[in-house]
Amino acid sequence: MLKKCFFLFIGLFVMSAGLRAQVPYAISGTIVNKENGEPLPYASVRLKNHPIGTVSNDDGAFDFYVPKSKRNDTLSISFIGFNSYEVPLSAVGEFLKIGLSPSVNVLDEVLLTEKSPLDYIKKALERMPENYPQEPYQSLAYYREKFIENGAVINKEEGVFKTYYPEVADSSKNKHQLLLYRPEPDPQQFQFMREWFEKKQEKRKKKAIKNGEEFDEDEYDSDIDMDLGGPESVIDLDINNERDSYLDPKYFSKYEYSFGDETWLNGERLVTILFKAKRKIDHKKDEGKILINTEDYAIVSIEQKGKFSIPFIVKPILFVVGLKIGNPTFSTVINYQKFDGKWYPELFRWDANIMLTKKHTFDPNENSDINIGQVFFINELNGEALPVPEEKVFDSSEDMENQVFNDLNLEWNGLNIIKD
Repeated sequence: MLKKCFFLFIGLFVMSAGLRAQVPYAISGTIVNKENGEPLPYASVRLKNHPIGTVSNDDGAFDFYVPKSKRNDTLSISFIGFNSYEVPLSAVGEFLKIGLSPSVNVLDEVLLTEKSPLDYIKKALERMPENYPQEPYQSLAYYREKFIENGAVINKEEGVFKTYYPEVADSSKNKHQLLLYRPEPDPQQFQFMREWFEKKQEKRKKKAIKNGEEFDEDEYDSDIDMDLGGPESVIDLDINNERDSYLDPKYFSKYEYSFGDETWLNGERLVTILFKAKRKIDHKKDEGKILINTEDYAIVSIEQKGKFSIPFIVKPILFVVGLKIGNPTFSTVINYQKFDGKWYPELFRWDANIMLTKKHTFDPNENSDINIGQVFFINELNGEALPVPEEKVFDSSEDMENQVFNDLNLEWNGLNIIKD
């Protein structure tokens, strides 16, 4: 489920013209922990009665564009483990600073004696048909991927997607259509071992000229492939279709499960199930927590983190070339939102870090701190689903810029995206 590139490296739907023509108004703000002032990243900012929203950025800041026809709705802000905040839009100014109060309690002893952690997980898996949408629906969603080396943005791509989710009984996969795309306007060059690559390229060029051959610069591009798998690699983490090993009964014996603190989301009580792998599974060892609603047994959120292991067969090769790769660390967050009694995907986030070192005998060693991240959040939902035409289905193996089909005539200005 996690990115294979690591080992190589080592609307929404069709909406009425009238609604889309309306100019939205903007609400800006920051969301912090009321007790200590720390920002709350990726907090949910939504309308209470309509499936439209956004999320805060790493600093807790957000811009939320609301259609004018929804001005009579209520702004709802939530973050797992904190009391939610609601205010009528009519009472909201242009800027808000919102402090959410933590809401964490020790799990009731009654619950501890009634069920084991695995009982909750098994019940959650059993109740999926009741808790998650089984009929087709569509979403409008924002996607971003970043590749950062030593603080410099090497690559950044953003997109807005219309995604068609077929009924669960249908064997076909989710289908995406790219509506908008924009790359990083001023990307930096990847620096790790650049000097070595450029020297090798110069030697190839001189040899080609000497032999009277043509030299293709692109054939020996010194930059690494920064394709992270595209949006399908995160949006298809939907547990209706694909589950990681900690939710797979055949792997239950390979994990330790325990209770964490009880918490809340939008007034609904959640039980926390902690999981931790006893040993490596498929070159990784992970741990995390699963938050399950105590009323309907829906899985509301999953947080996972861990380390990849560099395959043993690769290590001698790295040693010979003087290259050291620290075991990559990763984290995954999957959040769901409740609407009309069903839990829909809301946020998919994947981040990873890896340290690269090239040892030199006489010169200083080269070091690169690599951060890779993807985020996909759904900012609108629609139950009136229309399949994406085959000729417009997004293909992650192809360049994003060549696959834009903006049927909804969207523009970046006024869209709910993650604020920079």
